Amino acid sequence: MVRLIDVARAAGVSQGTASNTFNNPTLVRPALREKVEAAARALGYGGPDLRGSLLRTGKFNAVAVRPPSQWTIAESLRNPVFSEFLLGVGSVCDANGADLVVSSGRLDASGGTKALVDGMIFLRVEHMAEVEPARLRRMPVVVMDFDAGSEISSVHVDTRIGAREAARHLLDLGHRRFGIMSFLRDPGAARVFPPGTARPPAAAGTVVDQQKYLGYADALAEVGLDIAAIPMVQAEVNDARAAGLLLDAAPQATAILSMSVMQGIALLGEARRRGLSVPRDLSVVAYNDIEAATRCDPPLSTVDSLTRERGALAAKLIFERGPARHERLTPRLVVRASTASPRT
Repeated sequence: MVRLIDVARAAGVSQGTASNTFNNPTLVRPALREKVEAAARALGYGGPDLRGSLLRTGKFNAVAVRPPSQWTIAESLRNPVFSEFLLGVGSVCDANGADLVVSSGRLDASGGTKALVDGMIFLRVEHMAEVEPARLRRMPVVVMDFDAGSEISSVHVDTRIGAREAARHLLDLGHRRFGIMSFLRDPGAARVFPPGTARPPAAAGTVVDQQKYLGYADALAEVGLDIAAIPMVQAEVNDARAAGLLLDAAPQATAILSMSVMQGIALLGEARRRGLSVPRDLSVVAYNDIEAATRCDPPLSTVDSLTRERGALAAKLIFERGPARHERLTPRLVVRASTASPRT
């Protein structure tokens, strides 16, 4: 087995110079670096043994992002909101010369992840048991929109405020007849909630989704509207039938509040298929902002939950390795062409 010292001897340089050629190339003059690289090629040397480096430093120089529970890696990468989050994390990893690992949301037999990383970011946590294996490995952990205690860093976005602003925007335009699209996080058929039917908290999805529902309710109550009197459909984000079910359930609606940007885009398509003009006949505001929302016809009004910014902030907390911090961000309403005053 060819060793680094063999390469150094063949190139006529010190072992330190040979090491810098592979590990810190900017410290070595180009001509000398080419000489060492030529010797390495001639000897068949493949570079430093990463296993030895791991043993010396105890660091993997990588950060893992764990998607919501039960999401596979493939499912995660197909989700454009998750991709936005990864862009934020990735920008900080680039700045720190670190790798980014996407871990499966499906827990292994030990309840943790096998990823060899120095820190973990949990995108959506529903109970502490999901975080505990990472804590036992004594690595930095950041959780998103979940209170895991004072010793674990967290990044929150005030979802309720964002949803309230979305509803207020439509109310300010003069809308009073609504439909609501909520999240079904587990696989299953869409559920229709006609006006006046019982709506348990789970009818809006996870705890974060429930905050959206409460935000809508806050704004509607300000003008004397009861959210329980508004037709609602709860569906998986990729359920192709969901948009049609909602428009059937709320035929008089002049405005739709969607908890998902992907469902909001689907609503635009379904409205067009039915001959409805957006925003002349129907206004739509969705939650979360992605690039595709700007390319819709018309471009979709959204609540920007600062997904990329939150990813970057979470990664910075991992690399800082300081005392636990708890950051809270306020989303912003992005008004585009999918909303207007209702027709008289």
